[in-house]
Amino acid sequence: MADSWNNADKEVGKHLVKGTLIAGATGATVGAVLGIMRQQPVPSYAFSGGLNASLFGMTFIAFRESFLRFQRSKNPYFGLKDSQTLAIDELWSSTVAGAFTGGILSALARGPKAVPSGTFMFGAMACGGQWIYSKASRYRQSKILAANPDLESILQEKNKDSVGTGLLNVLPVHRTDVDDYETRLRTKLRNIELEQKMLEEEALRRKRAATQVTIDSKTS
Repeated sequence: MADSWNNADKEVGKHLVKGTLIAGATGATVGAVLGIMRQQPVPSYAFSGGLNASLFGMTFIAFRESFLRFQRSKNPYFGLKDSQTLAIDELWSSTVAGAFTGGILSALARGPKAVPSGTFMFGAMACGGQWIYSKASRYRQSKILAANPDLESILQEKNKDSVGTGLLNVLPVHRTDVDDYETRLRTKLRNIELEQKMLEEEALRRKRAATQVTIDSKTS
């Protein structure tokens, strides 16, 4: 368990650093382009754009990874793999993270009055961006599965079995087939027969002991 958490922390750290660098580079590029278009000092525009984008990217990814970890921590209870809930988890986490980040940064930049608009705008942007990314990823997967029909059927069977197993592990019942039930029944009957035989032997031993005591008392 400790190793899995350590690995997860390392992955979160990698995503945070990578995402912050990408956001900063994108912001600096956009800032430089704006500086050129407005005929303003390019270095200052690039630095300002990179700094603001890095701050937004770092905050957004930190929130997003935290929400993802919380959601995926519940998957083992339902017998689900992270890949099975990947799309919905990422959509929900990105939307909430975008709303939180937009609200916080809007409050810092323009005051409390800007929180509702910033929350809605950045939440919608994050939701839309994640939805487009998930759609593109799903389209790519569908193309791969279409080229390999056997692989699709295998994955569907595995998903059904994993979901059923997870639900049965949560519910206070256990799935069993006919052979397993008969085996358990035979084992229980065998144990009952052994216990009955032991009780009969114990009763016979006590009866013999009592008879011997009676004989000894009469002969003495």
